[in-house]
Amino acid sequence: MTFYDINVPQLVRGIQRSRSVRGSREQVAGRRRRCFAANCNFAPATNYLLDTHHEKLRNYRLDFDLSFFWRNALKKWMVLSANLLGGTACFAGSMGGTESDLMRDGLFLGLGTNYNSINVTQNSWGQGISNIITTTANTTGIAQGTGAPFHNTSNTFAPEIQAGYFKHFTDTQNLYGLKFSYQYLGSNATNSNLYIPQLGTTTSNITGVTSSLFGYVNADSVQVTTNHEFNLMAYLGRSFGNKYIYLGVGPSLFNMQSKNYYSIGYAYFEGATVDVTGLVSYSSPSIWAWGGAAQLGMTYFLSPTWFMDLSYTYAVTGNNTSPHEQAFTNTSQIGTTVYTTSGTLFTRDTLSISTQALTLTINKVFDL
Repeated sequence: MTFYDINVPQLVRGIQRSRSVRGSREQVAGRRRRCFAANCNFAPATNYLLDTHHEKLRNYRLDFDLSFFWRNALKKWMVLSANLLGGTACFAGSMGGTESDLMRDGLFLGLGTNYNSINVTQNSWGQGISNIITTTANTTGIAQGTGAPFHNTSNTFAPEIQAGYFKHFTDTQNLYGLKFSYQYLGSNATNSNLYIPQLGTTTSNITGVTSSLFGYVNADSVQVTTNHEFNLMAYLGRSFGNKYIYLGVGPSLFNMQSKNYYSIGYAYFEGATVDVTGLVSYSSPSIWAWGGAAQLGMTYFLSPTWFMDLSYTYAVTGNNTSPHEQAFTNTSQIGTTVYTTSGTLFTRDTLSISTQALTLTINKVFDL
């Protein structure tokens, strides 16, 4: 029986049967006579007790209803809090991996970006063989020389894609792997106002007399473009919880090209500075330069199939030569003398490059 199933008439009869509550009939009749004699109202004890019970009943039911309301509210709040905390824990678990998230082996594919510091060194050599004809001379000359070394450092952001494989040694936290990476650098290093002094000889085609020759090449700018970089790393590492650190070394490959804009070759001939080549612009053949690279990195597993990879890479090439050959003809006039020149221009650019890159990628792991 619940509180709301109480039968009030039965409760009243129970109260009437209790001697401690109502007393005997004679006592009730005596109290009535004494009250009438004193001219006062009389209410039997049973009525008083019944009214008192009803008041207590109302108060109890009100207290019960209020406590029931607060218990329900508290229960709902606790359930909601538990759900929120559970959801937060799940979210946190999905963002931060645990030791069980570290896979023992797998193939991976990643995409990201890096910040590069690119240092380019260029040495330029030039040679000209020309025939100079005037109304009084017919001479063949040859001169050559090397310009001052050019050094340039540029900084750039570049996209990177990488793929690789890693595997733990049996029953250890040590691992090994292989990683291939490609990045498009799109870097330009510009050497403005390149000056190449040249020394040589001239030989008269009429008299056979040989004389010393001094000349120079002046280029408005020479630009070295570095577009592609490939690295292949074999690495060793060690895992700690849901991450591992590694050190790798391997070959690197760069694509570079030298471009010469608005060059003119001059020669001091019979007391005059003669424009021998005219205005020349050219691009040397693109070269692929091999080098070596070293990499230090750390991975952090977000889940068993996703990890972040942060690495520092240093790569450097040796000297690589890019030759160029170009024919020219030109006509110039100084005072009343007209100079007709023709010949071949030979150039050779020696290039080397070193890069430092800080790279961040996100990678997908494929179980084997």
